Amino acid sequence: MQTAVVLLPNHLAGIYNEMMGKLEERIFGLEFKGLLKRILEDMSLIEFEERVIGVGPYDRSGNRRNYRNGFYERSLETVWGWVGGIRVPRPRRGGFLPRCLEVERHGRRQRAITQLIVECYRRGISTRDVKKILVALGASPVSPATVSRLTAAWSAEVKRWHQRELSDEYIYVMFDGVWIKNRGLGGKRRLILVAYGIRRDGTREVIDYCFSRSEREEAWLKFLTNLAHRGLEGKHLKLITTDGCPGLANAVSIVYPTVPHQLCWAHKMRNVLKYVRKKDLGAVKAGISPLFKGTWTEKRALTLIDRWARKWRSTYPKAVQCMEKDLDRLLLYLACPQEHHRAIRTSNHIERQFKEYRRRMRPMEIIPNQEAADKMLYALTMIRNEKLRGYPLPKFTQKSLH
Repeated sequence: MQTAVVLLPNHLAGIYNEMMGKLEERIFGLEFKGLLKRILEDMSLIEFEERVIGVGPYDRSGNRRNYRNGFYERSLETVWGWVGGIRVPRPRRGGFLPRCLEVERHGRRQRAITQLIVECYRRGISTRDVKKILVALGASPVSPATVSRLTAAWSAEVKRWHQRELSDEYIYVMFDGVWIKNRGLGGKRRLILVAYGIRRDGTREVIDYCFSRSEREEAWLKFLTNLAHRGLEGKHLKLITTDGCPGLANAVSIVYPTVPHQLCWAHKMRNVLKYVRKKDLGAVKAGISPLFKGTWTEKRALTLIDRWARKWRSTYPKAVQCMEKDLDRLLLYLACPQEHHRAIRTSNHIERQFKEYRRRMRPMEIIPNQEAADKMLYALTMIRNEKLRGYPLPKFTQKSLH
């Protein structure tokens, strides 16, 4: 056939291609919907005779359980668009809905369409963009109220996740708080406390989070105590990394008193550099940066920091003081396997999750209250954890931890 098309004059080839395009449109467009409608009607009739009537047409045997009473029409939204006017047989006694047309209680929406809407919401896509996607697929658009109804089932799932029993297999844990602002929450900033864990094999996950009014000791103590009561007792923990928040530090010392408490180097360097003039930022950072490359012992690290302090003490005394006051908690990570140092000396892992929270939630206008925000955060957390499971940290092996 392709050879015949090549031999045709240009105008005839154009007519041929146009005809083939119309044929494909009839097969895969309206005609396909018509075929689907007939298939659904045939399936409904077969199921009606087998499950409701018990016998075929004009059969007068004693196996009859009911009688026909005409038809009623049903419609269904499919991934190929809206299919209406589907004739469904009606029994004289009782009702009948064929399995091929069964839908959720919220409406006549095929499961694939429902899952698409929910997944769009979970991925942070706005309701306006969800409408565009559905229209492009030939489905009818949805309202914000419909999205709320479809995602209402999450509430119980989110509650179960927050109350689930936790594993005590983590060897490194990080805690931090993030402020999130959203237009749907009245423009208010909401604080979220987050726990992040790394297992022996290098797999990571967001363990849990909670809403809080502040980062005071009592708020962190409540969050950490809840984690401990649910199973995160810290029997295998080798290090806890935090940003240096005083309330969090006090809570960690109460709930996990035997676990070394490492301060995040990224936060510490930001605090140190606040006291340094812009022209000297590069030189000040260069004096400490060798510590983050190669193999280091605590003795060598102290020698490097002492040399750095002597160089800058007279010029930036506050910067040096900021570094030295927490020196005992900045080098605890050096007691862990050297191949793990890069992963545990900062809380950058959890900062990456914060970035995702902010990016997804800031533009959304479908978060009217804290319960809705909790569902959205849960969805984002599940997406993030799913990605993390596929990318464990390298150089984490059982052998290296013995």
